Amino acid sequence: MKTKMSKTLIRLISTCAITIGLSGAAQAEILRVASQGDASSLDPHSHNESFTNYFLANVYEGLVARDVNFEITGQLAESWEQIDANTWHFKLRPNVTFHDGAAFAADDVVFSMTRALAETSNFKHVLASVDSFRAIDDLTVEIITKAPNPILLNDLLDLMILDKDWAEANGAQEPINLQAEEKSFSATNANGTGPYQIVSRAQGERTTMAVNEAYWGEIGNVTEVDFTPINNAATLVSALLSGEVDVVMPLPLQDIARVESAEGAKVVSSAEARTMYIGMDQWRDQIIESPVEGNPFLDLRVRQAFAHAIDAQAIIDRVMQGQATLVSQYVMDKVNGFNPDLKQLEYNIETAKSLLAEAGYPDGFELTMDCSTDRYVNDGQICQAVVSLLARVNIKVNLIAQSKAQFFPKVVAPEFGTSFFLLSWTPSTMDSLNVFQNVLGTRDLEGGTGAWNISGCSVPEADAIVAKAATTMDPEAREAMLQHAMQLMVDDVCLIPLHAQQLVWGTGANIEAVQHPTSEFPLELFNVN
Repeated sequence: MKTKMSKTLIRLISTCAITIGLSGAAQAEILRVASQGDASSLDPHSHNESFTNYFLANVYEGLVARDVNFEITGQLAESWEQIDANTWHFKLRPNVTFHDGAAFAADDVVFSMTRALAETSNFKHVLASVDSFRAIDDLTVEIITKAPNPILLNDLLDLMILDKDWAEANGAQEPINLQAEEKSFSATNANGTGPYQIVSRAQGERTTMAVNEAYWGEIGNVTEVDFTPINNAATLVSALLSGEVDVVMPLPLQDIARVESAEGAKVVSSAEARTMYIGMDQWRDQIIESPVEGNPFLDLRVRQAFAHAIDAQAIIDRVMQGQATLVSQYVMDKVNGFNPDLKQLEYNIETAKSLLAEAGYPDGFELTMDCSTDRYVNDGQICQAVVSLLARVNIKVNLIAQSKAQFFPKVVAPEFGTSFFLLSWTPSTMDSLNVFQNVLGTRDLEGGTGAWNISGCSVPEADAIVAKAATTMDPEAREAMLQHAMQLMVDDVCLIPLHAQQLVWGTGANIEAVQHPTSEFPLELFNVN
């Protein structure tokens, strides 16, 4: 459908362009970014993890995106029209090229949508409502939904587009299976249409990106980005204060005051839509990595006991140093479907002990907890606090603290290799349907739901309500349905909600940075003054 230069010539031109661009480093504005972890892969459809997604969003683009005001706007789609209740036409942006110089066209969108539905994809939920899609012409794509979808544009925010010919030429027709630790070209190489392109990549060590000189949109004055993962908090902050890096994300909470008082540095903070929670195995007959017989979590009273035993406010005050907000449910208050009537189960040791005794565990039991140490703000410390709190009700927790590189392949689909864990979710759509589809809804991996329902919780009544809400166009009626479904999940103690994080970065005083509630960091909006 589209005409391209030979791949060899394209790559030669592209390489020369990058070399020329970097040779002018005296004029270039280099942004040096450090974070506690790295993107898990460069494959845009293999791992639906927020940091990886938003790292790649600087390289790959979707049909739509959020602007600086967090409003949905066109990205690779210049405009769209709803033809009827189920049919949408997307007019694509003309004269857009991939980083290797190849022309972007409708067949790339169709290919990417097909790829996102592959068995190894972690993004099937994005297209769960879609019945069919096709290219009408080079710059028009038709999407037909199974039923009216009031948030189709929100869903498409998570769909990144890659070059069909490039993927096929490099054996990347399907996403890598991250859980099986597959290696492929698309995991370590990228070819998007975004404002920045990968120059070099050493996972876990350093990634360099250069500005895409042919980018269709506006870009700030950052021409090169050097990204370095630093998982030691003290080293991370020292790098900022010494001027070795310009941005650290997140800033360790214990160092906020230190950075605020330092010359040449500042703290950038805003509310984040990420909700932290504790998960409990509710699908196995026998929990794993535990000597206890059977699965205590199948009993609602045990789940309630754990919720009563975990002092979420103390975790906020002591571990998070006040940089978080207590939550009563699995979304924060700015997300559609938030239920203002819900309350968190109060911290009460005696109630917890009584419930455990009623369930047949008067002396508690022993189990294993999986926790990352470099993914969320103070994630390791949160888990240590949970271990200490549960010990007060005679629950012995053996903590496996590990880097996210080991944590995610163990705990996510298809193995779900944990029975007790700390995790979180940020609904990129800012709509709770996203949480139901990924985290709370009964697992149907082939159908594209429950890919992150690691706990295996299931409330069929909530599933039915959510299914109806997914096709309800009346905003008020839809909101009421989602709130009801949320109440059912909370009553069932599907998960134990903890808090919503505060997004806290440290930057140089000369850096203009843009934060989004979903933790996105759109580098094209950054400036070095």
